[in-house]
Amino acid sequence: MIRSYPSRYWTRFYSELRAAFREEHTPHEIAGSFSIGVFIAVLPSMGLGLLVFLYLARISRRISRIAIFSSALVINPLVKAPMYVAAFWIGAWIFGPVPGTVGGTLADAIAVAARMISGFVVIAFVTAAIGYLVVYVLVTEHRKRDVEIVEEVVDDDLLAE
Repeated sequence: MIRSYPSRYWTRFYSELRAAFREEHTPHEIAGSFSIGVFIAVLPSMGLGLLVFLYLARISRRISRIAIFSSALVINPLVKAPMYVAAFWIGAWIFGPVPGTVGGTLADAIAVAARMISGFVVIAFVTAAIGYLVVYVLVTEHRKRDVEIVEEVVDDDLLAE
């Protein structure tokens, strides 16, 4: 049963991604929607990111709903848990270690939060940029392949007549 979960997950992810490829949006809009979704999903929003997805999809026709919501499949709780450690590590690398965390004062909590949030922002930018590039290439290649298949079928039909 444990083995079948990852298989079902990736099957669902690829089917959602293929549906996004077939949409009427341009490759730039699909990749942009996905990268916006990844950026929002990476941030520690405690589930409010889905409300932001709904709002963005409602106010703009250029946002691919399938692409923005499929980003939630990529950034899921299993992936997000290690991001908390990485975000703190990146934040501590940027701002330095948290001084005097033994006391547990409000200043210490703010210092930890600043490192976490800054680390999440860095991770969000990097994963959004990578997500954009990957999805853009996948969409353009997928559409190019579909055009080539249609051209082959049309050429075969014309030669047969």
